[in-house]
Amino acid sequence: MTLEYGVDLAGHTSLRVGGPAECFLLATTARQLAEGLGWARDEGKPVRVVGGGSNLLIADAGVDGLVIKSANTDTRIEERQGQPVLVADAGATLANVARRLAKDGFGGLEWAANVPGTVGGAAVNNAGAFGGDTASCLVGVEVVDDRGRRGFLAPDELDYAYRTSVLKRRELGAVAVERVELRLVPKPLGEADALVKTFNAQRMRSQPRILSAGSVFANPEGDFAGRLIEAAGLKGRSVGGAQISEQHANFIVNPGGATAADVYALMRLAQQTVFDQTGIWLRAEIELFGRWTDEQREALVGPLAVTPHG
Repeated sequence: MTLEYGVDLAGHTSLRVGGPAECFLLATTARQLAEGLGWARDEGKPVRVVGGGSNLLIADAGVDGLVIKSANTDTRIEERQGQPVLVADAGATLANVARRLAKDGFGGLEWAANVPGTVGGAAVNNAGAFGGDTASCLVGVEVVDDRGRRGFLAPDELDYAYRTSVLKRRELGAVAVERVELRLVPKPLGEADALVKTFNAQRMRSQPRILSAGSVFANPEGDFAGRLIEAAGLKGRSVGGAQISEQHANFIVNPGGATAADVYALMRLAQQTVFDQTGIWLRAEIELFGRWTDEQREALVGPLAVTPHG
């Protein structure tokens, strides 16, 4: 296990913003994951495991404690009771895996072929798109804790809801996802790949290709966050180097030179403007991570006037 100090985390996120980690570990094996968790416990340091960093807004001031990046990427297909199951290390890139499987005639993950982040991150966050999500195809996850103990969690133990789980809420303490098992559906060659291409075309038409963290806000019940932000006149609005996408208003993009503070300011502007006009408080899907103040965190939560669906 090799720890690094003061590593810039911006390059480990999809938005390319954020400051340094006090301590950083690139974990390429399950053993290194366990060793990192154990080191943090022994040193009394806070610890957080990250994947592709697609749903995190890391403070410009950086992060206290240890940040472990899961970089174990092996995948294989196993047969369980006559059905194929993907067994993937947590650090495998979800979109790449889904696209490769579709070309090989395996469906079930077509929705994931454009979802940013890792397989482990998808299991933690219940990632989803195009009517599909992780919970709907999950067999279970293998986890390790800070004492090196391993366990298997079935879907009902993860308490999945819209873009959340017990793992995202850190209700199980210092545990990390080692491996994820997902159900696959055999399909005639070309069928799954054709659906992936259809979804990709839809995404190209509706979502920006510039650096982003995916959807910023959850959709309120019966409406869409992007529609509300656009109706509030904020589409294309910029703060510093960050911008509310001109293509889809529920995306904040980094055309170049954005800071985490710029992104945060746009999130707050969208929330407050939409709330003032409609009484609806947009709940952030992006999570603040690192040296944010309590006031900044509380402001983002806001009154939650309307509970998002899920």
